[in-house]
Amino acid sequence: MKTGALTERLVGWILALLTTIVVIGNQQDVGVARDEVVYMQHGSRYADWWLGFGKADITKTFGGPGATDNNREHPPLIKTLFGLSEKLFHDKLGVNEVTAYRIPTAILHGICVLLVYLMALALWGFAEAVAGALLLLLLPRALFHAGLAAFDAPIMTLWFATIYAYWKCLDGRKWPWHAGVVFGLALATKHNAFLLPFAIGAHYVVLGIRNRAAGWRGIVLHRWRVLASFIVLGPLMLIAVWPWLWFDTYQHVRDWIVFHTTHVHYNFEYLGDNWNAPRFPWHTALVTTLFTVPVVTLVAAALGAVSWFVRRTQVTEPARAPGLLLALSAVASIGPFFLGTTPIFGAEKHWMPALPSICIAAGVGVVWAARLAIGSIQTLRPLPDRARSAILAGVVLLVVSASAVETLTAQPYALTWYNALAGGAAGGADHGMNRQFWGVAARGVLPALAAEAPAAGAPARHVYTHDAAPAWGIYHRVGLIPRSLPDAGWEQGGIDRSKLALVIHEKHFNRHDYLIWKSYGTVQPMFVLRANGVPVVSVYRRR
Repeated sequence: MKTGALTERLVGWILALLTTIVVIGNQQDVGVARDEVVYMQHGSRYADWWLGFGKADITKTFGGPGATDNNREHPPLIKTLFGLSEKLFHDKLGVNEVTAYRIPTAILHGICVLLVYLMALALWGFAEAVAGALLLLLLPRALFHAGLAAFDAPIMTLWFATIYAYWKCLDGRKWPWHAGVVFGLALATKHNAFLLPFAIGAHYVVLGIRNRAAGWRGIVLHRWRVLASFIVLGPLMLIAVWPWLWFDTYQHVRDWIVFHTTHVHYNFEYLGDNWNAPRFPWHTALVTTLFTVPVVTLVAAALGAVSWFVRRTQVTEPARAPGLLLALSAVASIGPFFLGTTPIFGAEKHWMPALPSICIAAGVGVVWAARLAIGSIQTLRPLPDRARSAILAGVVLLVVSASAVETLTAQPYALTWYNALAGGAAGGADHGMNRQFWGVAARGVLPALAAEAPAAGAPARHVYTHDAAPAWGIYHRVGLIPRSLPDAGWEQGGIDRSKLALVIHEKHFNRHDYLIWKSYGTVQPMFVLRANGVPVVSVYRRR
């Protein structure tokens, strides 16, 4: 490898390390999601099983007769990494418990940035690669999700890793095992991976037709080793990392698929209405993406798509149709949500695998626009190489900085943030867009509650913790809230027992305000947490 190529690859690893550090730093102020609590608990159990390798019973660790026993409805790969990370970083090195669980997601996000960089570098060049990677790092919602011990950011990484491995393996290598192995890891991360064959299969068929393969047999078998890798190694890898599938494999896989095809729908506020049953608006994914990706990134991606089409023959190795592959990757991820009948309906986290394609296109668009500007200037006067490089770097820096401003503004309440097309956070609230999920935002009111803690020796003051209830024990353990402020319990009984109460603002939670007003004899909150002026959580004190 030449020195220049080695340096360029080193830049990609530096960006990956930077991304991991940024994610770990950013999550410090992000509350614990209720789903995270489940994944942390079971991740530790899965890690114990692997460390003891078989000393514990598989069913009691990974499964059971009930549909949600031991969280068997979700594949174990990422949860196991959470558990192993906690045992290393928290138990051995003393890192904060929550941060220790979240480190694998941060590392995987860094890997996603690296893969975006490497693919853009191979297809277009260094400037496009840097721009695309940085724009992925500076996606406000993606940065938020990458800081959680959940599956949404990891499946984006494993999805794109599968796309990247497939593209690399189309070079005719004799043993393209990478594609099947990575696909199996994606399957072991989240059920989104079941959509990957639609993108890869369509691209594979088109490639066979474009390469003039003879008949349907030639179209199907023109890269048969890659196909065999997916069909054989993918399922084998899934089974290898999921002991629950080591016996009764067919039935357990069937139960897993049925659970998600009949999944209960989330409550989700969209354009002023609460949705929790199909048919859902066909345009939800489109509008939500337009409202949650920084405007400069959207514009750059549109320019990049145009550029890609205009200059498609100039792409490195056009025979592998990388532009088509990236487009199909995005479509397969986001497309089902246009049907209005998806088993799960909710926020942008469900179609995050579309984001790498958008960011690569944005990187291409930024550099193309800069070079068009340079060309226009050169028609008036010649520019030395140094000046051209400075203009290119300046344009990339300007776009990246604009995205960085939005990203920094959004944290740590990125689910409340919306971009300029929505009118910012306030515009998103005015449009009736969802402003929080999973009880995460409660983290911001903990200092106000802690100030209400009783004096030493005084009776405890119970708190109606609302949607933050599953995380309350963790908040106690890490010292964010004193133990003299215990959880009061659920619904009306919990409200009546409590001295303090919080309500996290989602449209379907409005009734909790009324219940508290009636029980407490006041409609006046003692504290309101706001994100960019938008109310997110209200805290009440009983008279």
